[in-house]
Amino acid sequence: MKMNNRTPARLAAIGLAGAMLVATAGCSATDSDSGDAGSTSISFWGWVPGLEDAVALWNEDHPELQVEFTRIASADVKNLPSQIDAGTAPDAAQVSINALPGYVIDQQAQDITEYVADQEDNFTASTWRGVTFSDSVYAVPQDSSPTALMYRKDIFEQHGIAVPTTWDEYVAAAEALHAADPNVYIGQFSPNEGSLFQVDQIQSGSQWFGTEGDAWTVGIDDAAVQPVADRYQELLAQDLLKVEQMWTPEYWSDVNSGAIASINYAAWFPVILAENAPDTAGKWAVAPSPSDSGSGPSADLGGSVNIVTSTSTKAEQAAEFITWLNTDPESLDILIAKGGLFPAAIAGFDSPSLTATSDFWGGQDVSQVFIDAAENTADGSVAGPAYDAAYAAVLDQFALAANGEITVGEALKAASGTTRSTLESMGLTVK
Repeated sequence: MKMNNRTPARLAAIGLAGAMLVATAGCSATDSDSGDAGSTSISFWGWVPGLEDAVALWNEDHPELQVEFTRIASADVKNLPSQIDAGTAPDAAQVSINALPGYVIDQQAQDITEYVADQEDNFTASTWRGVTFSDSVYAVPQDSSPTALMYRKDIFEQHGIAVPTTWDEYVAAAEALHAADPNVYIGQFSPNEGSLFQVDQIQSGSQWFGTEGDAWTVGIDDAAVQPVADRYQELLAQDLLKVEQMWTPEYWSDVNSGAIASINYAAWFPVILAENAPDTAGKWAVAPSPSDSGSGPSADLGGSVNIVTSTSTKAEQAAEFITWLNTDPESLDILIAKGGLFPAAIAGFDSPSLTATSDFWGGQDVSQVFIDAAENTADGSVAGPAYDAAYAAVLDQFALAANGEITVGEALKAASGTTRSTLESMGLTVK
């Protein structure tokens, strides 16, 4: 049954209210046992490099339960819902944490609480919250994105400016850096990369989506985020942030030249930074993200999770495999080393591949900063129905804010209104 065929009350009840989902009796694409006597097979789709090796390790140690792995591009996962409806989906699949509520609402992910409830303590609190809806668990966390401040140590030291620990100190440092060198900005405002703002928004405890009774709520411009919006507006008004589209050649030129002196971003970004700014090796360091208190919390931008699809008749076996995949130390080391994942499982924090130092970071164990962040994250969340539409609305409005046509606060208010309208067009009740 499609989303627009359901009543608003039912949608809300099935969504974050966490109604128990019952697996359908239909057959999945691999609903048969393997050819080996006494052996069962399940199918698994994912996109992270290294999954083949992790699956091979499982298959070697578990002859009784073989996993047939299919690599898909991360962009192709958008086709998974239609494949579930068609009965051609795998038993388990990797999906974005932001997409999970949609799978729950559409009854396309099984409630696997009975198989994984005892795993909660094996994952960071924020990642387990992300797969749990009213005490029912619908996925196993795979990776996460705790955040920290990557900064040009040489530039801060050159101008005698301390690394900020609070947001007030961050604004003061922004003023001091730009005054010392008008070509240097403490950070950026990128209209094409809303996640940079989301880092601070999540830290504030702002909730993009929620439920109230049988209705959805939209909090893109809620009270918690107003101080964040005001801070960004202040920095933009004083020309203390570099307005630049992220990921462009111009952006990387600014990073390499030192025009952008810090980036408050996710745990996967250090590798990308090293690849795109090799000439700055040894000049960077990582510190905890600034916060109102100076001692956190940090933010977690989310990552991916593994679901058991609703058409699978082998939920227990599939849940067993995806639990192992994301908690076994050897499997985690493979996914970290080859896939570049920051693990959701606490056991991954001891992985030699995660804790390795590099010359680019001057020998600093940057992973420890992100580990500390992962263990002290805010409760804020951005996942919910029509997340992609909400994100696009934010970007549209941020483009206007970047040009000075509206304020950041006005941008968030407009994006919130657009998102409300989108949810209503889906047949949802919105308060």
